[in-house]
Amino acid sequence: MKHLLIVGRPGIGKTTLLQRLAASLRSHPTLRSRLDGFLTEELREEGQRMGFWLSPLDGRQVLLAHRHWEQGTRVGTYKVNVSVLDTVAVSVIRRGLSQASLLFLDELGKMELCSHSFECAVQDAFDHGPSIVATAGLTPLPFLDALKRRKDVELIPLSSTNRSVVEEELTARLSTVGAEDESIQRLERHADCICEMIISGETPQLDIEIQQTRLREAVGQRFPDQPARYALVYDSRFRRLWQQFRHR
Repeated sequence: MKHLLIVGRPGIGKTTLLQRLAASLRSHPTLRSRLDGFLTEELREEGQRMGFWLSPLDGRQVLLAHRHWEQGTRVGTYKVNVSVLDTVAVSVIRRGLSQASLLFLDELGKMELCSHSFECAVQDAFDHGPSIVATAGLTPLPFLDALKRRKDVELIPLSSTNRSVVEEELTARLSTVGAEDESIQRLERHADCICEMIISGETPQLDIEIQQTRLREAVGQRFPDQPARYALVYDSRFRRLWQQFRHR
């Protein structure tokens, strides 16, 4: 799958997950300079959430929203500085379109989508950009609903019970983006073919299971010291896609 959309309720840990993934992936030489995007981090005052920072992965931090602002676009209890989205966030996305192999977009919700320029840039990124790891809430929104229906978007539900497993899976999985090892590239191409079989809805389940068995054997040969790698990196992906596209 080209794009990942991590979905979950507010406060479940979506931003924390992306923070940890970014920190881990920066240790990989092939990804360090090809990782871009932004986080949407909480601003807390005296223990209370009062607003949100837009934090590009280049180290900047710009205040996006605050409860006590008198001006701005109201979203819930916050006022949003839409110009931050129009300038900072859009420029990060445009830069990622041309330079990144992996683009983090945290998060795509009512606050961020109140900017038409931002929405257009996100659409362009999903249509023409690199692989995207994005987060979103559970509230239905037309733009998000359309993203969730795309066949190149894998939905990853995040909950309090699966956070650590999802982090482990995505850390291992995303570290292969841009890998120069031909054997790893072959495994990823094989996995992509299986994903396409599942998504198309036309390939019989038996044929898919045969390909999964072949991939499992190939993964075991490539990573003999990691017996759980197939289940962690590949099988979990296939099960989610089966639920997403075959059990609608």
